[in-house]
Amino acid sequence: MRWYFLLYLLFPLVLTAQTSASRLAMADAYEAGKVGSVPRAAYPTYDLYVRIMNDLAAQYPGSCRLENWGTLPSGREILTLRITKNIATAVGRPQVLCTASMHGDETAGYWMLLRLAEELLRNNPGRLTNDLEIYINPLANPDGAFAGGNNTLSRSRRGNAHGVDLNRNYPDPDDGAHPDRQEYQPETTIFMRAAREHSFDLAVNIHAGAEVFNYPWDTYRDRHADTEWWRRVSRDFAERAQAASGRDNYFQDRHNGVTNGHDWYPIAGSRQDYMNYYHRCREATLEISDAKRFPSRDLPELWTYASPSLLGYISEARYGFHGTVTDRYTGEPIRAKLHIPGHDQRNSAIFADGNNGDFHRYLSAGTYQIEFSANGYRSEWRTLYLDDGEQVNMDIELERLRPGSRPAKRDKR
Repeated sequence: MRWYFLLYLLFPLVLTAQTSASRLAMADAYEAGKVGSVPRAAYPTYDLYVRIMNDLAAQYPGSCRLENWGTLPSGREILTLRITKNIATAVGRPQVLCTASMHGDETAGYWMLLRLAEELLRNNPGRLTNDLEIYINPLANPDGAFAGGNNTLSRSRRGNAHGVDLNRNYPDPDDGAHPDRQEYQPETTIFMRAAREHSFDLAVNIHAGAEVFNYPWDTYRDRHADTEWWRRVSRDFAERAQAASGRDNYFQDRHNGVTNGHDWYPIAGSRQDYMNYYHRCREATLEISDAKRFPSRDLPELWTYASPSLLGYISEARYGFHGTVTDRYTGEPIRAKLHIPGHDQRNSAIFADGNNGDFHRYLSAGTYQIEFSANGYRSEWRTLYLDDGEQVNMDIELERLRPGSRPAKRDKR
């Protein structure tokens, strides 16, 4: 009788585990032998994920490079695909970062970004790779996602191998260096190094558990200086998602699919605020599905719903003010500051890239007076008008305060 009672107690747990496993179907080999193919309605095992990332880079050597940003103590890697047309000579293009699954149990973004990489490389929708450098990191927390082993997501968890919530583990502009009172985790230090080594201009961090586009700040009640721009791009994202789904209940959380982070619920140590404040990037948090462990069978449908919005957001990197800042006499690039008096606050001003001198500033429609300044140079001013969805290009040459002098070299960031 005790065996029957024990079976009675265990049967729901076994059934739940089987149901979870079936909802998160895994693939450990390419479908029908298609090399480089992302499984249509299944999540890749960790080993297959690594193989797909390597094969995509190998299949498209003219437009793709695989970057290993770091290896975790577990041996799992933080992998990123750099995708751009004519990659060997591409310089000075806006850099866009797409990343997912920093919460390991939020699975949809893992598959979505693999699918996005494949789509960009095979079809180049909207000719995005002609104009942009797009970095795709589908698995920001592999230890959390594959906590149950490399062949299953059924025991995925939010935190990393130490149980730390990585989206509370970054330096915070309001609460300081360690807002969660934890040491910076291996994943955090890897991404912080990547942010220093690259000049990301636009970014999206994909989560799940809601259906909403979340824009900064998370930590401040005050609005970001470019909040009007954020409101427009977030509204555009939500409306595209709603239209593509053909449903009356997709992507309508909070204010019809849009929210300010602090208005939703304030947090400290988010990567969104870290990137916006410390690296002057424009990063948003995308909650792509109300289901955290998203059913694998529905992944193609989710792609249909969300991909037009995702591609539209990436395309925003083309608009705004773009150009270069160089030395008037030598033509060398200058890491100049672009500041809009009366508008910029809390590190919303940007810097031109120190290697190439290129800059990319995203703003809502209006007339702006921009100051271009750098140590050892006379400032230059430009008055410019910008409309929504418009690109304005300009090249600025700065004159040295003392002709013939060579200003001290400075780091890229």
